[in-house]
Amino acid sequence: MRKMMIIFTFIFFVVAFGEVSAIRNKHEKGFFVEFSSVGYALDDSELSSQPLLDILGAFNFNYRHYLGENTVLSFTTYFIDPLFIGRVYMQEEVNSNEQVYFSYSENYIFSNFFFKDFSFKTYFNIVLPGLITNQGYVFALVPKGFIGIGRYIMDNIEIFGTIECGTIFNIFTSNPDEEMDEYVRKLRDDSFYSTLKLGLNWYYDNYSGIEIGYRFLLYGKSSYLSFIQGVSFTDWVYNIVSLYYQSNNQETIMIPFITTDYYLTFSTKF
Repeated sequence: MRKMMIIFTFIFFVVAFGEVSAIRNKHEKGFFVEFSSVGYALDDSELSSQPLLDILGAFNFNYRHYLGENTVLSFTTYFIDPLFIGRVYMQEEVNSNEQVYFSYSENYIFSNFFFKDFSFKTYFNIVLPGLITNQGYVFALVPKGFIGIGRYIMDNIEIFGTIECGTIFNIFTSNPDEEMDEYVRKLRDDSFYSTLKLGLNWYYDNYSGIEIGYRFLLYGKSSYLSFIQGVSFTDWVYNIVSLYYQSNNQETIMIPFITTDYYLTFSTKF
């Protein structure tokens, strides 16, 4: 039961978060409530959390800072106790040797500039996933990002192309050994990936939109990080399904727009 809870929590956490393209409008100063989060807005900053995740043991915090109208900084941290539900709500005894925690920090800067009908986007993200047990810890430093260009064919409809890259830059562990540096160098080379996306965005309100497109894997077919490409919910579903079928040497199930290289996503704003 506990192993299943750990696996479920990890998969839910990885799948559930992600965003793409353009910048959401700032909230008015004061308290605000969104679909899954509550927060407080200052003049150029916002502090928020998702309380529904807190009660499941996924404690989280987000800080956003707007650098003018065209650039936003975002810092998000999650600390996850996969045994929280069993220990707190089911009153299960947890052996300290079985306790494990996941941490995840995602910190990005996103810019969207315009010249006449053209849109230019840059995105750089530092991801810090981690695992903590009573035997020690391990964290990875994973930089990823994309650059994109688009052209508006209507006021809120854009055709676009983006190139995304990422790699595992470093690993930090409480139990280093002499072979770690060589291992990290090899991992850095083997994990590099690059993708190209072409498609269309329709921004139907100030907070969200629809993106439809096609993804090409340019480099890194055997890279571990090819399974974390993209930043939307649909990308994560695609990644997990692809990882599962490739790990089991099976032919990938074909679900249109979900597990195919052509895709559709409903979360298109940062």
